[in-house]
Parts: sequence; C-alpha cells; structure tokens
Amino acid sequence: MQGFSESIRSAAEELEGIENERETAIAGSRRVIRLSKRTIHAIHVGEDFSGPASEMREAVTDLLPAGSRRVDFGPVQDALMEYSEAAILASIVAEGRVPSFSEIGVPAGPWVLGLADSVGELRRIVTTRLMDGDMDGARRFFGIMEEISGEIMMLDVPDAVAPVRRKQDIVRGIMDRTRSDMTTASMMRI
Repeated sequence: MQGFSESIRSAAEELEGIENERETAIAGSRRVIRLSKRTIHAIHVGEDFSGPASEMREAVTDLLPAGSRRVDFGPVQDALMEYSEAAILASIVAEGRVPSFSEIGVPAGPWVLGLADSVGELRRIVTTRLMDGDMDGARRFFGIMEEISGEIMMLDVPDAVAPVRRKQDIVRGIMDRTRSDMTTASMMRI
C-alpha cells in the first residue's frame, strides 16, 4: 500500500508531540495549583499575597502559550479552576470586585467553577471576621458571597460543558451554614 508507512510514521510523530505537550502541561498545572494554594493561604493568614499572585499569573501564562492545545487537557482545566479561585479571591480582598474570565485570561468554564469555589474561601474570611468580633467585615464579605451565590444559582449549564450543578449544591450548603453563623453572631450581639 503506497504511502501507508509514511502515514503511520506521521501519525506516530504527531501523537508523540501531543504526549510531550501533555507531560509539559501536567508539570505546568502542578505549578499553577501550588502557587494558587500559596496565594490563598497568604490571604487567609493576612500576609502580602501580591508575590505569590504574580508568580501564579506568570505560571498560567507559561502554561498556556499562544496556539497551544494544552487548555483542552484535564489537568490544565483543573489548574485553571484553582487559578481562577485564587485570582478571584485576591481581587475581592484587594479591590472588592470579581474579575471577568477574560481579565484573568482563562476560558469561561474554569472561571465559573473557580468562582463557585471562591464562596468557600469567602466563608473562611467571614468566620474569621466573626471570631475577631468584626461584624461589619463579616457582613461585607457575606454580601459578596450572596451576590456570587445568586449568580451561580442562575446558571443552567450541561455537565458536559462545565459541572456547575454539583458546585451549585455545595455553594447552597455553604451559604446556609454561613447565614446561620451570621444570624447566631447577630443574636449574640443583642
């Protein structure tokens, strides 16, 4: 069969290139996740998080070079979700606003999932404020949680596009527990 061997060699080379790209993506994804966790930790312990956040953004840029197919790999999607969560939390704490997915340079799916996950991190901030007796700070962050939660609950996306339904259930539970904590704290102040 004329040209068959050449086609097989060509296919093998292309598949090898994809595998190399995948291995690079896995390593880059681990770095992004590590830096995302470091950024979130710095936020919660009250440290300057600008350094880890900057490294995190740089790691995402390295992970997604122009024209790359890496964004389609599972580990990259997970890393972008973690990055989105950390970038959103950092922006809320520093600027009081949620950045768009285009601002942080990620596709909509990982951004939405990271946004949903940020509600859990905001709960940690609210409970810390409550324990510190900072009711006004707790109310401010709880208000942000409510706004994010309200928008997340309105999404109707098939799980094949982005597994939002499971995140919605988690967010609902987090909101119920936090609302209860806020009510208890308010009653104790009376």
